[in-house]
Amino acid sequence: MKTLLLLRHAKSDWDDVSIDDHERPLNDRGQKAAPRMGRLIADLGLVPELCLSSTAVRARDTTTLALAELGANVPVEYLCELYSFGDGSAIEQAIAAHGGSASPLLVVTHNPATQEFALRTCAGGDVFGLGQMRMKYPTAGLARIEYDIASWSELPASKGQLKGFWAPRDLM
Repeated sequence: MKTLLLLRHAKSDWDDVSIDDHERPLNDRGQKAAPRMGRLIADLGLVPELCLSSTAVRARDTTTLALAELGANVPVEYLCELYSFGDGSAIEQAIAAHGGSASPLLVVTHNPATQEFALRTCAGGDVFGLGQMRMKYPTAGLARIEYDIASWSELPASKGQLKGFWAPRDLM
């Protein structure tokens, strides 16, 4: 059994439109939401064995702030392929290639790829959470998805069960 924690990066700052998309930092709201989601992960007892993150500044900052709340030294791999906005296949491929046997595995990504991947990979589970994901996968939204597999390399042929979905606004 493998547990995936799928975290969309926290809210980014759009004030300076001259900043390249890859280089956009978090705004104030994002800087508060990312640690909140890290505390949730810790409270759930799901400290990841590995984190895969997009290389974008807002994803890196989300990763750093969330992991700082865990009280553990979690190894992080920053992957260019997770800076993706497509159908979620890049996320699936990155997990299969880099996830190894880590569980829980935390993956920090971007929308719409995050939402597309989550909806495609979930065969069932938390019906309320699935409904929330269909409407919108909010910034700093976190899904917990469990798969009946031994290695992440089996992911492309597997469907997971959504065990929970949280947005920062749910934790206030």
